[in-house]
Amino acid sequence: MKNHACDIDSMVETIRLRILKGEYVPGVKLSENTLSKEFECSRTPIREVLKRLEQDRLITILPHSGSYVHLRTYEENKEITEIRAYLEALAFRLACERNASVSVLSLLCDQMEMQLKAANVDYICYGQTHFLFHRQLIELSNNNLLFELYDRLNLNNAATLFYGSMTEEEKHVTMEEHRAIVDALVARDADKGESFMFTHLWRKRERLKAMNSKN
Repeated sequence: MKNHACDIDSMVETIRLRILKGEYVPGVKLSENTLSKEFECSRTPIREVLKRLEQDRLITILPHSGSYVHLRTYEENKEITEIRAYLEALAFRLACERNASVSVLSLLCDQMEMQLKAANVDYICYGQTHFLFHRQLIELSNNNLLFELYDRLNLNNAATLFYGSMTEEEKHVTMEEHRAIVDALVARDADKGESFMFTHLWRKRERLKAMNSKN
């Protein structure tokens, strides 16, 4: 007999990781019957799982057709990065005004550096740590509306292909920039840090454009 009390959170996370790791490629159809058999539950909780993944913009549910893996387009990633540039620049200034502690940011920076130095970089783990670094900066702003707007961007589910394509030089530059963010916050230099945050993210926007032009 199928278990109707399936752990939906666990199933969401399992399928999410499969998508991010490329085990489910963009455009592939996810069969409710197949997933139901795999997780030994009815199709009802599977539908709930798929709806949550659609809310995270990882899949697209088409009426009378099914559920398909969706990874953000170039335009989506570019637009999100543009919004982030302004949100995170504001967050930096607010964090300076309230003399926020940088201890967690420093720790996350150390973790990112170690991850990028590994012989075989796990870009899933690196992407998660990178996300936590930037989200922590938003949290340090102590602005609830800013935090809510940032979370609605669903950055934790961004494709890891962007990170996986980094050259050794780009790995070095990104670490220098994140260290600079921490140093500017320690110095409480709101003007410099705000400008740097904007430039840091706008550079990512330009890299996205360059990657798109090659395709």
